[in-house]
Amino acid sequence: MSVNKKYFQLQDLILIKTSIEKVVLHINERKERSIFSWIDKELSGLWNLKDEELKNDIEEVKKYVKNEDYIKTKEKLQLIEKKIEEKINQLYKEMLNY
Repeated sequence: MSVNKKYFQLQDLILIKTSIEKVVLHINERKERSIFSWIDKELSGLWNLKDEELKNDIEEVKKYVKNEDYIKTKEKLQLIEKKIEEKINQLYKEMLNY
C-alpha cells in the first residue's frame, strides 16, 4: 500500500476514533438519557468503515445503538476504540519504515 493511501487511511481512523471518544463522553455524562439519534449520526464514519477485523464489533454496536442500550454501547465502543488505536499505531510504524 502506498504512503498516500496509508495516510488517508490513518486520517479516517483518527476521525473515527475521535467520534467514538465524543460518544463515550456523551454516554458517561447522560447515561440512560443518551441521545441515540445523535450517537448514530456521530458514528456514521464507523458505520462506513470497511474493516474485516472490526466488522462483527461494528455490527454489534449498531445493534446496541438501535436498541438504545447505553451500557453495552459504551463497552463495545471502548473495545473498538482500543482496536482502532492499535491500527493507528501500526500505520504510523509502517509509514516510518517506508
